[in-house]
Amino acid sequence: MALGGAEVAARESGSPTAKQAGSNFRPDIQGIRAIAVTLVLACHASIPWAEGGFIGVDVFYVLSGFLITGLVVREIEKTGKVSIRNFYARRAKRLLPMAALVLVFICIGTLFIFSLARQVEIGGDVFAAALYFVNWHFIIQGVDYFAAADGIHSPVQHYWSLSVEEQFYVVWPLILLVAGAIAAKFRRPTKGLVLIFIVPVAIASLIYSIHFTQVNPEAAFFSTIARAWQLAFGAVLAMVLPKKIGMPGWLATVIGVIAVGVLGWATYTMSATTPFPGSNGLYPVLATMALLVVGASGSGITTRILSTRPFQYMGNISYSWYLWHWPFVVFALGIFDNLNWHWLVVATLLSWIPTQISHTLLEDPVRRARILKLRPNRALAIGGACSIAAAAFGLWLGSNRINVDILDQDQVAGAAVIKDGKIPLVNSVDAIKPNPLHARDDRGQMYSDGCLLLGPRTESGECAYGDTEGDKTVVLFGDSHSMMYMPALDAIGKEKGWKIIGLSRANCVIADVKLNQYCDEWRQNSLDRIKEEHPDLVVVATSTQAVYSLKKNGKQLSRIASEPYLIDGMARTFRQLEEDADKVVLMRDQAQAPRKPWLPHECVAENLDNLKECAFAPKRHPELGFDVDAAEKTGVQIIDPMPVLCSDGRCPAVIGNALVYRDSYHVSATYMETMAPWLEKELAKLDFPAALRKSE
Repeated sequence: MALGGAEVAARESGSPTAKQAGSNFRPDIQGIRAIAVTLVLACHASIPWAEGGFIGVDVFYVLSGFLITGLVVREIEKTGKVSIRNFYARRAKRLLPMAALVLVFICIGTLFIFSLARQVEIGGDVFAAALYFVNWHFIIQGVDYFAAADGIHSPVQHYWSLSVEEQFYVVWPLILLVAGAIAAKFRRPTKGLVLIFIVPVAIASLIYSIHFTQVNPEAAFFSTIARAWQLAFGAVLAMVLPKKIGMPGWLATVIGVIAVGVLGWATYTMSATTPFPGSNGLYPVLATMALLVVGASGSGITTRILSTRPFQYMGNISYSWYLWHWPFVVFALGIFDNLNWHWLVVATLLSWIPTQISHTLLEDPVRRARILKLRPNRALAIGGACSIAAAAFGLWLGSNRINVDILDQDQVAGAAVIKDGKIPLVNSVDAIKPNPLHARDDRGQMYSDGCLLLGPRTESGECAYGDTEGDKTVVLFGDSHSMMYMPALDAIGKEKGWKIIGLSRANCVIADVKLNQYCDEWRQNSLDRIKEEHPDLVVVATSTQAVYSLKKNGKQLSRIASEPYLIDGMARTFRQLEEDADKVVLMRDQAQAPRKPWLPHECVAENLDNLKECAFAPKRHPELGFDVDAAEKTGVQIIDPMPVLCSDGRCPAVIGNALVYRDSYHVSATYMETMAPWLEKELAKLDFPAALRKSE
């Protein structure tokens, strides 16, 4: 990202704010970089007022587009061409050694801190980051930038922004080169031709970003196409902004203060629920452009403050600190689990130590190395070697390092091995499904189809399964725990001729309470659809643990204090469903598996010959059972899944060669599909369908 190569360009960009006459260094730009990295660090440390600090990346993108494009176009104007080799050599020596060093550190730290299963996941992330396609890797995985799986993010997640920038600069110099060649041939101003090429790119990318953010905000956040406009806007400014502009000091101060205020406002008000980038990305982008314009005037209080030593120092180390801070935060969470933001700030500050050391001993010496400037091929070779070495570390870390056969679905007995309510507690297996190292991916077809809603989407798609032309309609309704039951209902539906509709949204309670804008809108839209469908059966499932804490009269309640409101709200939802469907059934929330010392699938991966070590005692929290309390209050019938998950006070992690859990709180799609015969019988006991009950 602009944290790296833009610093070199900053020293060549030209500004009247330079300290020495004739110097091209713009200290105000270094100051803007300092603001940007501070916002990112504050956000990642979970400081309450800095939830929107992720906009710091957008600031960096604008700076990068402004500086790099200006540098390349000046080279074209001066020489009539641009050396693609030299362009990439500058970036390679500046970015790749530091990025590779931190990736190797992440691999080593991961070996000591995380389980084998987590090591494999992180290894894949490191490999993708080393080769600069990790943003697409995260998109394919369905990663939500703001949501941690079982409380743990990837320590490589912040490399997505570097990948976006490097992909952008694979194409961008070629566009500028073509524009420059046409300008030279027809003797037209280079900057004017460049604008003709890049303005449509910027507009098209912005339009795409606005659209894609509404359709798939999780993917849009990481998408190069949805982010390109931010770099392109900086590039456009570089083409139209003179090296020096005249602006009264008072006006420069007003514009600068407003721009900084917009960045502060966005940092304070934006959060994980803000659709981003899309149109919301315009706030940090336009604010950064305003600061660049003010800086070109050389006047105003913001320009003077940004040029002071503290801001210059932060700007100088911003690339290194950006790389180091996030693994420190993730490793701290991996070691100590639930840390409050004060301790995350401590972890972030501790990461300054390797930041300063590596900046002094590696980043600056490599950047300043005269031999690498004179021999760009050597710079490319060194940078490439660093990336290949980091990728090799990631490849090894992500390799399959367990000795077990992976079965197909039809080879798995799963719940079929349960006899007379007794679940066999086996001590070892030589074959299993899914692979414990990739258990998190075992979420089922409904997830693959995008039918578990996230972000600002509030309207579920068709999401029809089972027999889509069936004569009975069953709606599965709830949060991710409802999606968990789709493999079983899908199998039943295909066999019995039932149409199964999945309406699920992650971290969204279906109780009639105010949780957040998008959840509340989705809930109402889903209830409207159920009313329209008037299904034969609605199957409700919801998590009941700590995620659903409500606000009342502007005050955040604890999970326990929220319980009465959740019970009343769930009762209202049940009554509404009973009016709009022939029958309503609750799948009671199951006991949550422990996360420490490891998750069930992590334990299995490391104890294939001692699986009893992975069984756990079921522990429910009746004081948090709003689903059951509301069902009993309204007469809704209940199915309890615990008999096919646990027996004799133990919950095995493997049943019938099926890995039961994909994380601490969700049953794997593999095991859930084997629960279909059991679920069919349970529904029959509750007279659904009525004819089936009578025929038994």
